[in-house]
Amino acid sequence: MSNFFSNKWTKRVVALLGPVYTAFVVYFAYLSVYYNLVVLQPRQAVVLTSAVSLFALIVMLYTRETFITKLCSLILLPAMLLPLLMFFGQWGVLLPPLITALIIFFFSGIGETGKTIWGTIFLLLYLLGSLVYFVVTSMFAPSTVTTTVASGESPSGTYRFAVTETVDSSSGCTKVTVETTELDLVYDIARFEIKGLSKDVKIERPLNDSVTIEWQTENRQDITNQLNKISKNIEVTLSDAQMDMLDRDAYKVTFADGREMLLHQADYHALTIPLDASDQEWFETDKTEWPVDDMGTKSLARFGITVEDFRTVTLSSLTDEDLATLGIPESGDVMYYNGECVFRYYIAILEQYFDISKQELGLT
Repeated sequence: MSNFFSNKWTKRVVALLGPVYTAFVVYFAYLSVYYNLVVLQPRQAVVLTSAVSLFALIVMLYTRETFITKLCSLILLPAMLLPLLMFFGQWGVLLPPLITALIIFFFSGIGETGKTIWGTIFLLLYLLGSLVYFVVTSMFAPSTVTTTVASGESPSGTYRFAVTETVDSSSGCTKVTVETTELDLVYDIARFEIKGLSKDVKIERPLNDSVTIEWQTENRQDITNQLNKISKNIEVTLSDAQMDMLDRDAYKVTFADGREMLLHQADYHALTIPLDASDQEWFETDKTEWPVDDMGTKSLARFGITVEDFRTVTLSSLTDEDLATLGIPESGDVMYYNGECVFRYYIAILEQYFDISKQELGLT
């Protein structure tokens, strides 16, 4: 049996578990940038992360002389920097992998010279990374005091909201922010809440000490009727993908000779104009053709081309069937702030408030 555990091939096979643990740590680092961590069951989280990290540590200590484990020992420490900065204070889930990373780095099969060099690099990485993070967050941190006075979820659980009060040198303000929960990652012991996609639906000055938030479930057609009563000229700007859903032409291109082309977005983005020698000199390129959608105003004027964008449409021009095609459910959540409607699921979907492509990098 001792020969089995000392066999190099046994160690190489067992060493394959190290990259699995390392991959989870790297994924955890990725999550720290784009999500906020909410631990739902602290005890279970500590037990689970400790157990998994202990098992991974035993495996990597057993296989510390293998190349795979040496490589993992060099990845774990820098990978833990982002979670430490972003999830600072969540020690129950941070300490087990951090301790594992430290122990396996010092006890791996890397030579003493290598450990000294890499250790110095990692120490500088942590010091400089922490300093840069502190400086950047301090630069963008408001000088005012902001307090969350109310929070919760919509009736369907699709949205969460927060009401914050800001006290400043002026009269202060009250702000209502809405986020989607559909992009959250929910597990039994923790929830990763998407960040960088919040929508401010109400900002009121001066500070309002009396705030009432009410949610209602309203019908799509009723909302359309309400908005059309306000104005028949309410405009919404659809994306290229939404225009494709409706099978509508998104652009109209008119050429110098009077020719007109009505194009779906894919055809428009593929449309190119041939370049002659003088055009190539003007564009400072050796390409023989140039995409129309890459042309600025001066470039279009040179060729006598005009482009009309049909993606901005009036809400009254969209039928109920069109709205359903665009993915707007028959009913959904509507928020009222002190009796005033400030958020409609209908508009959030139509205007793509929470499109993942609009996500901003979260530094806090």
